[in-house]
Amino acid sequence: MTRNEGNQGDGVHEIIRSQPSRGLSFVRFCNATPRRVEVIWMNYEGARVKYKTLDPDEFFDVNTYVAHPWLFQDAITHERLNANSKHVFEPKPWYEQYLPDLRSGRIHPQDIQPKRVTVNITSPLYSLKVTAMHTIRRNLKDYNHVCQLEIPRQLQQDLVELMKSCRMEKLVVEV
Repeated sequence: MTRNEGNQGDGVHEIIRSQPSRGLSFVRFCNATPRRVEVIWMNYEGARVKYKTLDPDEFFDVNTYVAHPWLFQDAITHERLNANSKHVFEPKPWYEQYLPDLRSGRIHPQDIQPKRVTVNITSPLYSLKVTAMHTIRRNLKDYNHVCQLEIPRQLQQDLVELMKSCRMEKLVVEV
């Protein structure tokens, strides 16, 4: 996976994209939230490609590659969700789990079989400030309404940045 910094108009944002790879990874994405979750692959140009929407407690098996990042977001609010406690899931080679036993001689290469790795999709733990900002954001139509709020200027600026980042996360290509 490549992480470059790209200028997105008025701020610097990380560009996450897939890189060519032959390293296979077999994963099971499990929605452990009460939300509907969009499963998104970041393609070679850094565009979001939606693969599936998971209902609560639903799972989705994917054969993917090392260096192919995946994101997850709430299907309604587009808030970013975590995969195994991280914002971006970066697949590892399927055989990585066997390396310690192979190196120690406890198992032999002919004894290993590909096995799916479970990836738990969960809600991030937000601070009270961020939780309040998300609640306010859901009740505002656009940036112009932020300056009408009777809150400190720094919180207004933070809220505008949050609204912009959520807008960027809505840009998804359907498969």
